[in-house]
Amino acid sequence: MRQQAILTGIALMSLCCLLYLWGLGGVPFYTKGEPREATVVWEIYTTHEWVLPLRNGHIIPSKPPLFHWLGTLVSYANGEVNEFTIRFPSAVLATMGVLLTYSTGVALWGVEAGAVAAVVLATSFEWSRAATTARVDMTLTVCMVAAFLFFLFIYRRGEVRRRDAFFFYVLLGLATLAKGPVGAILPGLTVVAFLAWRRDLVFLRQLHVVTGGLLVLLIAGSWYGLALWQGGSEFFTKQIMKENVLRFFTNDAGHDHPFYYFLPNLFLGMAPWSFFFPPLIMFLYRQRHAWAEKEYLYLIIWIATVFLFYSVAKSKRSVYILPLYPAVALLIGAWWQELRQGSAAMSATFFRLIQASGYLCLLFVGVTIAAIACQALGYDALGLIRPLLHPRDQSNLPLFTDIVPLQPYAFLLWSVVTAIAVGLLVLGIQRRYWGWVFTGLATFTISAVLLVNVVFQPTVATTRTYRPFMERVVKTVGQAPLFFFLTFDNGALYYAKRRVPHYDTSLVKPEVGYFLLMRKEEWDEIAARNEPNLVMIDVSEGTGPKDRHRLALVQAPKGAYVSIAEPVVPANEDESDADAL
Repeated sequence: MRQQAILTGIALMSLCCLLYLWGLGGVPFYTKGEPREATVVWEIYTTHEWVLPLRNGHIIPSKPPLFHWLGTLVSYANGEVNEFTIRFPSAVLATMGVLLTYSTGVALWGVEAGAVAAVVLATSFEWSRAATTARVDMTLTVCMVAAFLFFLFIYRRGEVRRRDAFFFYVLLGLATLAKGPVGAILPGLTVVAFLAWRRDLVFLRQLHVVTGGLLVLLIAGSWYGLALWQGGSEFFTKQIMKENVLRFFTNDAGHDHPFYYFLPNLFLGMAPWSFFFPPLIMFLYRQRHAWAEKEYLYLIIWIATVFLFYSVAKSKRSVYILPLYPAVALLIGAWWQELRQGSAAMSATFFRLIQASGYLCLLFVGVTIAAIACQALGYDALGLIRPLLHPRDQSNLPLFTDIVPLQPYAFLLWSVVTAIAVGLLVLGIQRRYWGWVFTGLATFTISAVLLVNVVFQPTVATTRTYRPFMERVVKTVGQAPLFFFLTFDNGALYYAKRRVPHYDTSLVKPEVGYFLLMRKEEWDEIAARNEPNLVMIDVSEGTGPKDRHRLALVQAPKGAYVSIAEPVVPANEDESDADAL
């Protein structure tokens, strides 16, 4: 049993390395969020300012620094800052989260339950996306998940040793350093709700709440205090008020969505495993009197607390509920093990519901294969769903329709692997071989994650990133002054490997020539005015995070000033920061 658990754990770690590390540094930054966090890491690496590194020399960062500290340490070990070193902490922490989930499943129910839960979590779309992204979300999630699970085990033991309580509060402090007070609030709310349900609030005395609260304040509050001392009212307004209080209670911070927003997002984020939510819910309902005995109660309260907390908040993003994914995966693992071993009572109605879920998964896989096959044959099958998409996603469809012909062998291999998965699904559903069904779904999801990471992401990045353009800019400009003109982009800033201020005539020295970064359409307007002595040197291939703008590099000789038809209103450098909760 022990040897089997160890070997399975090694296999899961290898799977995570395959899913999260393969090609991790090969995709350039092309979204808004990743280079924003990357510039913070670059500032720490180059200026050695660990408390409050200012993006571009003056912008207060939006998040606490734990993720950036980790990225900087990896960059020091590597000898330079690059895409791999900045994303690496997310990949490692995601792997730790999968292994924590697996270990919990093994301890509660057995190796099979733990393995199923781990694979479900590792291959869920939202989890795998966060694992390969240079954002703070996975750092927050794994710190919180570690705290959630650690409390479960100290409660099951029935007593809390002082060092256990100390470690629990250290995890809460680290979670707070990852993304703010929510890192401690959500586990705290879950613990209180669980103990209240169990009518065991007296257990809080064993947790040394007052001492623990002081420890959390020491860990996270020490940084907040130093950052407040350095950043003053601007730091307080941005990181404490805007990124936490206002984002929870008001609509002014962005990402405003209805209360039910996370229902479809949880389903999509865990597809195709989420097709089995209906029979899982029925199973849990039938087992409602045994929730505490079978260790389901705490997981259900954990899920409900996170889900309701973020549903009440005004600002919502699909990644916010990532901390509940391990709990959902654990429940799926426990149910699947009982289902496969035949220990779960299964009426005819229950079996039909499971079978229907399986066939829906099969339909999902079949539609995916058919859509890709149509694209390979020159038919725009994805165009059928165009009216159902957001305008931004509609603009992305032409890009995706071009990928299949560009990577025929990759899609052919994926199709072969997926065909095997379909065969396992069909036979498993018909014969009630639930192990075959799981293997088929795991095969499909693993191949799908690899296809996205190795084929789709690099192709999208190639059309959007400013990296090749900025590498040429760095060589062309050298040490000459460089300014953003009526625009700003975090990706361009990161790849400039220097601070790039906004254009201001007071910064221009008459005896020195300089360069401007501007949108191509801005240059077209300037060129139409026959602006003297200005020359466009280069233009980007990439069209930016929203696929809207090419950047142009414009050279201005000594003593030249750019006339502006309207007053300069620089692009908002913080426009992409609306995602703090």
